[in-house]
Amino acid sequence: MDPISMVVILLFGVFAGSIGAMLGLGGGVLLVIFLILGVNVPPHEAVALSLLAVIASSSMGGSVYVRDRMTNVRLAMVLETCTVTGAVLGAYVALVLPILFTELVLAIAILTSALLMLKSPKSETVVLTKAEQIMLSGEYYDQRKKETVAYSPIRLKLGLPISLLAGSISGIAGIGGGIIKVPIMNLLMKVPVKAAAATSNFMVGVTAAASVFVYIIAGYVDLYAVVPIVVGIMIGAYLGTRILVWAESITIKRMLSAVLIFFAIVLLLRAGGVISW
Repeated sequence: MDPISMVVILLFGVFAGSIGAMLGLGGGVLLVIFLILGVNVPPHEAVALSLLAVIASSSMGGSVYVRDRMTNVRLAMVLETCTVTGAVLGAYVALVLPILFTELVLAIAILTSALLMLKSPKSETVVLTKAEQIMLSGEYYDQRKKETVAYSPIRLKLGLPISLLAGSISGIAGIGGGIIKVPIMNLLMKVPVKAAAATSNFMVGVTAAASVFVYIIAGYVDLYAVVPIVVGIMIGAYLGTRILVWAESITIKRMLSAVLIFFAIVLLLRAGGVISW
């Protein structure tokens, strides 16, 4: 890989890492598309590099969110039991599937996530009435609102199988599963979006680590590209954690939804042969 490409990847990594950390996506959802469409990296190699980037982003962003007490570690551990299983299965499936299928899965996952984010309500309802969910309840201090937000997740039995699906998508497409986890935790399980993003950031690194070794063993990791990706992602992830604390959640989600819809359309056109780069 030439020096110019490495610099471009590093700079995009900063951007992807900041967006990923803000919304708990890990940066992989944007990075894998950029690697495929912008740098012309083969899809399986792009997925492998993206998974490594997700691990780096989660390590940086997740540690900051845990320190700030925004991460619901107990909820993360419960959901991750299903997500990791799905990630490993998805990685093995991806290696035997045609590239077209990988691109279609990624496009559908991104479009679904974008539509879910657009449906997100302007104000969030904090649920504290389910006695059986007390052990998974959490709270964090919202610096923008200057108040402590307490909540208790609901619909855990539905969240578990969806987490399995999120893990499978992560293993196939290299996106960490955050694009599914955050909307589901926020819209389905009624976890405030900032807590959902922080919790997802904690989870996506574990999910990515569970599947990336499948790609490493298969020889799909370009070591020359790993360094600029990891450095860029970690810088961006730290910036993203600082922005999330003060940002208006609904504005960020709507902006990201527009970006995701654009990339989903591009991937669908590429999979259909309308565009070829």
